[in-house]
Amino acid sequence: LFALIFIFLVLASLYESIVTPLVIMSVIPFAIFGGFFGLFVMNSTLDVFSMIGCIMLMGLATKNSIILVDYINQKLEQGAALNDAILQGCKTRLRPILMTSLALVAGMMPVAIGLNEASSQRKSLGIAVVGGVLISTLLTLILIPAVFSYFERGRQWMIKNVGSKMITGEKDSGH
Repeated sequence: LFALIFIFLVLASLYESIVTPLVIMSVIPFAIFGGFFGLFVMNSTLDVFSMIGCIMLMGLATKNSIILVDYINQKLEQGAALNDAILQGCKTRLRPILMTSLALVAGMMPVAIGLNEASSQRKSLGIAVVGGVLISTLLTLILIPAVFSYFERGRQWMIKNVGSKMITGEKDSGH
């Protein structure tokens, strides 16, 4: 819980927004689900090491989302249409996201396999991280663009309909 709050506060101060961190963090529940699913499939237990793995998952899933959202925001600032910015962001950031995720999976595989007695204690950490990374990477590339599009269209609608009335001082006639 503290990790989620800390991530939200850092992102809110970075983006000076409350909505953008929510978009970025929308993949975290699915990353945690992936970690638990990996533990379930591999018949492993939820212990201190797997909980540490879940905290690692939150950081990685958030980082992948930041990579994607940052690029989409840059394209929007340059004047690209929303759908074009999202498509170009997904195409351009696919390789860095996959490289980061696959490197982490490759690095965690020896821990997840637990070949000797010393590493068997940390096996649940590796399993949680590998399962969560695989699920969160897939969903980052699908979920974040959809959520970003939804929130951005809502923001544009608010600026167009509500913001102009606030600036001009118009009152709602109730129609």
